[in-house]
Amino acid sequence: MSISYAIDDEKGCIIETWTGDVTAQDLAEHWKVYLGDPAVMALRKTLVDLRNARIVFTGAQLASLVVTIAVPALRGRSWRSAFLVRDPVQFGVSRQYQVFAETYSRDSIFGSEDEALAWLRT
Repeated sequence: MSISYAIDDEKGCIIETWTGDVTAQDLAEHWKVYLGDPAVMALRKTLVDLRNARIVFTGAQLASLVVTIAVPALRGRSWRSAFLVRDPVQFGVSRQYQVFAETYSRDSIFGSEDEALAWLRT
């Protein structure tokens, strides 16, 4: 799969890594597993590393996934994500997610992993 994750106890967050081409189907499959993981749902704080990914889904597809998968799975719980990006498309998709998820998630976008982790700790 083009999206993987691991809980990093030392950093106090979930490290989610996207690599290669990432489709809406990839994200849907990932979220179904990810949001069903009790450890993930207990922590709900993620460093999302998009720097080695080519995102090949639309904003409309992302909005649909937020509404049909993320919101029902969260059942009113909050989330916090720091996005690591390298290029304008990654930034744009991260920004779209911020808007689509604003009812449940507080997010920020970074080019530096150290800054992203520091923000997650605040």
